Amino acid sequence: MPSLTSKGTSYPKEKELTHVQVSGATDWASSWREALFNLLSDIPPVHRPSITSISIDGTSATTLIVNSKNGELLAGPFLYNESFLDALPAVESIAPVNHTVCSGSSTLCKLVSWWSSEGSSARADTAMLMHQSDWLLWLLHGQYGVSDYNNTLKVGYDPEIDSYPTWLMSQPYWRMLPSVRAPGAPIASVKEDVRSQYGFSKNCVVCTGTTDSIAAFLAARTTEPGRAVSTIIAQSTTESLFSAYCLTTQCSSFFFI
Repeated sequence: MPSLTSKGTSYPKEKELTHVQVSGATDWASSWREALFNLLSDIPPVHRPSITSISIDGTSATTLIVNSKNGELLAGPFLYNESFLDALPAVESIAPVNHTVCSGSSTLCKLVSWWSSEGSSARADTAMLMHQSDWLLWLLHGQYGVSDYNNTLKVGYDPEIDSYPTWLMSQPYWRMLPSVRAPGAPIASVKEDVRSQYGFSKNCVVCTGTTDSIAAFLAARTTEPGRAVSTIIAQSTTESLFSAYCLTTQCSSFFFI
């Protein structure tokens, strides 16, 4: 059973977590938002003030494009398994051979496909690329354009040089790329309206997220050489269930959707 963890202590849940059932015709962004705030509501009120930080994982290459001025959703969500083969030739022409982005389902292919049709429009001036976890975290902290180096791998971020490569930054859509921090790095305090509604401490911080497989590895607490974690995803064609998993790392609470 999922449990809430905070400041090194694990608390049993007082009730079963709420699940959001969705279908193929569902507005994915709205269902994610509903699931997130359902999960916050499921936390026993007595424990909320002791939560020190919040982070969220999401599926890599699940992408949204939003207006950085008002938060309006301009395109997507594009799910991790959606392929944009129309953009693949353009991506392959700029990226190194066999690079992670050279796949129709990569985040960069999703971005290039959108840019090819909308790049000359006025909407492109304020457009911002966000991953699933970036967007959900934004609902809690309110700052645009912040991501982590796990999620941004499939858009071309290079963790070895700790920046986007030159071949990517020379493209006309480079302004849409989010800034990158380490997973779990502090972004900002929880927004006042969210904090007051759910009873979080003024010191509760929202942190950058990570991807689903990395979250699974952390949750398994595999800390010794010779141990491994396999992630198997089963997806129904008629519905999807959203669940929360929590773990404590240096007295912080992480929520995984």
